[in-house]
Amino acid sequence: MKIVTVSQASEMDKIAIEDYSIPEAILMENAAAAACKVIKDKYTIEDNNFIILCGTGNNGGDGLALARLLYSEGGAPLVLLHGDESRLFGTARENYKILQNFPIEILAQFSLETLSRELEETDIIIDALLGTGLSREITGSLKEIVNVVNSSAKPIFSLDIPTGINGNTGQVMGAALKAQATAVFGALKPGNLLYPGFSFNGELYLSRISFPPEIYDSDSFQTKLDDCPPLPPRDDGGYKKTFGDILTISGASTYYGAPVFAASAVLKSGGGYSRLAAPQSMIPVLAAKFPEAVFIPMDETDHFSIALSNFTQLTEEAERSDAVIIGPGLSLNHETAQLICEFVQSCKKCVIIDGDGLSAIAGKPELVSHRQTPAILTPHLGEMSRLSAYSVAEINKNPISILRDCSEKYNSIIVLKGAHSLIGLPDGSVFINTSGNSGLGTAGSGDILTGIIAAFYGLGLGVTESVRCGVFIHGAAGDLAAEALGKDGMTASDILKFLPMTIKRYREEYDLFISSYKKIIHTV
Repeated sequence: MKIVTVSQASEMDKIAIEDYSIPEAILMENAAAAACKVIKDKYTIEDNNFIILCGTGNNGGDGLALARLLYSEGGAPLVLLHGDESRLFGTARENYKILQNFPIEILAQFSLETLSRELEETDIIIDALLGTGLSREITGSLKEIVNVVNSSAKPIFSLDIPTGINGNTGQVMGAALKAQATAVFGALKPGNLLYPGFSFNGELYLSRISFPPEIYDSDSFQTKLDDCPPLPPRDDGGYKKTFGDILTISGASTYYGAPVFAASAVLKSGGGYSRLAAPQSMIPVLAAKFPEAVFIPMDETDHFSIALSNFTQLTEEAERSDAVIIGPGLSLNHETAQLICEFVQSCKKCVIIDGDGLSAIAGKPELVSHRQTPAILTPHLGEMSRLSAYSVAEINKNPISILRDCSEKYNSIIVLKGAHSLIGLPDGSVFINTSGNSGLGTAGSGDILTGIIAAFYGLGLGVTESVRCGVFIHGAAGDLAAEALGKDGMTASDILKFLPMTIKRYREEYDLFISSYKKIIHTV
């Protein structure tokens, strides 16, 4: 499913009107009809009182058309128009004129006292104030309206996107209405799916409002929901190397967890052979925690991290592997960082770079940009800031665009980890993942992700498919863990524990398992 920016959504409307001769009035009527259907199914309409908060743009026009449809279904709508009616134009103004012929009260430029009084009598609030066109923080009377409506504890149903949520980024622009449900028109926007906006949208209902598929499924739209491919079948006659030989380069004196989580996730995800290159002094402790690994002792720096002198051996070990993980818990030691830089530049195999490996290559895209096989980078926001040279605040304001630019600059597949992680490809494609929960925000969780991705590559998926599938399964394992244990106190070990069960369900109930995540979006 394609995701469109606010400007792309406007262009979709323009194409429908100009190239397909669909009048704007029909598009607005279709939007109102879709919203009416959802309200009828979700809340019922007859004998319910509705407050319809309308702005003076097209979102308000949708609300005005909806008021008429609610009335025809037996509802009792009251329209509160924020702004002067003289600012209504085009089809929104036409719907306003039509509504004046109905016994429906319209209050323009209403006071907060009037709003508070009417809220006491209403059953459902319809939010048609701003839609997706918001580009600056809301202030003044509109912000006060948002706060009063939110405090009413009445159900809020938003049209296209809740007022106060940026349609392109999901950011809260000063204040935002907290909807129980949102009817989205034409196509989903990033703000419907990216946090924190996703948590303000409530249930999402998508209507194509009669757009032809070639409009909403255009190849020019490069942002999509991540619908993962199935895993390749396991060879019943296979042995350990049939299922992938993965080398993990990880560990330093104060990082004992990272190497274990990364290397053990390889086996927990179906990989057959997991080799772990770590500082030699750490091997006895690591072996006690993870006896299934094949350990490769490494010479150490004075700070007990992996020394540059291991470069030749690591290069030879990589040649025997299907994929290499490098970076988790390697430390910021300058000699180890030099080793990372030289290794990732020369390694010909699929390489997944995480943690301290990302810090080592940050600002040096030439180390990975000329590789025949794209590198896979898995940064959290702080690491993404170092890679992209943008602040965390700037990334939050424009995550998809910055990710797209950074993936192209590094010629790498980049997973921007977080709530609804983003996957950027060098060709400009971006996938939005919908699995996972806040319990995944725990130490070691990202190390496990690297192991899953590497394992899936070793099982036979392509590079891009391994990343997309790996990010989804990582989140889904976290969801199963949270369901069993709760999000509070969930640890990386819990995620590991639920990995085999997650993959079992993914293999045996693929369609059902994938569709359970697609159910966050209902079609109308």
